[in-house]
Amino acid sequence: MSEWAVIHRVRYPPFDDKRIKADAAPIAETIVKSNLDDDQVLKCLPPYKIQSDQGWLIERVITNQEGADLEKMTVLRVDERPFVELINQQRRGWYILPNNLHRYARSMISAAVIFLLSTLVYLFLEPLLSEIGIPSFGTKSIQIGLLDYPILSIIVVPVIMLPIGLRLVANFVDLKRQQDFFQSPVEQPKIEFSPSIISGQPLKGTIEIPNQLPDWKSMSVHWQVGTLPPSRSALIDISNSTHNSQPPVGLSTPLPHHWEAGLDDGTAGGEDAPMERQDIQGGVFLRPMRFSEEGGKSKINDDGSFEIEPPTNLWPGTVNSDLHRIHWEFILKIKRKKQMPLLWVCPVRVEFPDEIIHLQNLEIKDPRTEQLYIGQR
Repeated sequence: MSEWAVIHRVRYPPFDDKRIKADAAPIAETIVKSNLDDDQVLKCLPPYKIQSDQGWLIERVITNQEGADLEKMTVLRVDERPFVELINQQRRGWYILPNNLHRYARSMISAAVIFLLSTLVYLFLEPLLSEIGIPSFGTKSIQIGLLDYPILSIIVVPVIMLPIGLRLVANFVDLKRQQDFFQSPVEQPKIEFSPSIISGQPLKGTIEIPNQLPDWKSMSVHWQVGTLPPSRSALIDISNSTHNSQPPVGLSTPLPHHWEAGLDDGTAGGEDAPMERQDIQGGVFLRPMRFSEEGGKSKINDDGSFEIEPPTNLWPGTVNSDLHRIHWEFILKIKRKKQMPLLWVCPVRVEFPDEIIHLQNLEIKDPRTEQLYIGQR
């Protein structure tokens, strides 16, 4: 009789994954269960593999002492462990989408920086160009106060300041929308899903919305699946490091948190959401999942029933562990007349399908909240 072990491997993309070569980063690995006999291994969740073409990886392997991997479906199909706190804090309840100005401002920053650097290079080379007879442009001085500046600065400075100004305006608009929403809170919908929810099959259920506001135009329902960042503490433990010593590759030193630790990917790579109210646990913006895929979209019938098609690819079911967090969620999207859509999010516990999952060459999603796309904004 063979003895089996369940192994979790992960090389999760950090916030700014484009700055890191995935193949050069180590794979974190831990033995979840060991010394299992043939009967015990059938009571474990099945193996799976999720990876991008860059090399980012989430893999569950069931292997024996001879190094042979399990290549058949196991009996256990549902992860009954409680949802991780990250889900309870950041992926449950009411959310709003950030202002579109954030996306426009971020797309302008690169062009503004390139324009600034090009102008500096031109001003540096201008004397040489004048010597060889090439006429200059915008290099004559203009006096502002007691100082002289090239005329080009009158053009460059507004271009540099425009994306910053747009971000400031968008943040103030977002804060006003948050204040307006929480001054008149909406009751939580009542939802009931079909008894058995299996990956690769439609999601069926009924939803009841207690009160609808006058500015609501339309409602639709979606669902999506994706992966959440692994626990920072689990990555540190696997690396044989400590919380007060040098962190593993890709993680930052501990950062202060204004509500609760563990609500980010631990890399401190950048701003994942615009300005949020600090008195709301987990924030009011729904964060994108790095590996993710949307399922279908459905209108709500008169009796409150709905049926949503599954994602195109076949995904594993729900997994709630320190390293692996495969998350399914139901999203009610409410389009409003004068404001951005309103989202109500509910986690869904999904069973594994009847085959082993191997997802390859998945696209890594941008971690910034303003890049989140749920149906049509």
